[in-house]
Amino acid sequence: MSSEKFETLDEDVQTLFEVLQRKCTGRLEQCFGEEKKQIIAEVERGIDEARQAIFEMEAEARAAPGSFRMEMMGRVRKHQDTASKLALLIKSSKQAEMSLASSRGAMFENHSAGYNQNRGIDNALQATVRQGTAILERTSQSLHRTTQVALESEEIGTGVIQELSQQREVLVRTRDRLTDTDAELGRSRRILRSMSRVALTNKLVLIGIILLEICILAGLVYYKFFS
Repeated sequence: MSSEKFETLDEDVQTLFEVLQRKCTGRLEQCFGEEKKQIIAEVERGIDEARQAIFEMEAEARAAPGSFRMEMMGRVRKHQDTASKLALLIKSSKQAEMSLASSRGAMFENHSAGYNQNRGIDNALQATVRQGTAILERTSQSLHRTTQVALESEEIGTGVIQELSQQREVLVRTRDRLTDTDAELGRSRRILRSMSRVALTNKLVLIGIILLEICILAGLVYYKFFS
């Protein structure tokens, strides 16, 4: 199971992201000037804080047992994706704000700004934000696909390692059985050689007894008929 520190960091990061997303989707699109700069600075500080917590989560995940590491790393990558999306959105907003400030500066210098021009600048800002959002969405999809491929590769690697470990255990057991069989064969060969020697000795003894009996019988015949 995941560590208590990992779970606490996970909850903190989720809460922080909810706050930052509300600022980006609510207040950020409705304000301009110094107020918008302040919100951007707050969101950037929040992203830095979240990334620090995500870094600690990743350290906890890499130290976790293999059976839980994959699920924990998936949550870490999800938070990294969210942080990247927020950073891209803030970058787009800052670029739009700089473009707007530059346009307004030119407007005041030329003394030719009017209501239509301001409206055009706002439309350009909204178009820039929409473009940044589209880029952010495409980047998010790419990151998601990359994360899926990484998770699948890690899962395949874990399966291969487990299968190789099982095959190694089978080979070790087979080797042990072959060693025992070889020892048994050695003992059997020694027993057979011993039995062979005993059988040969018994044959020689039997042959000797037969020859002795023949000699005794021949002696008796000679004694009875020729003496």
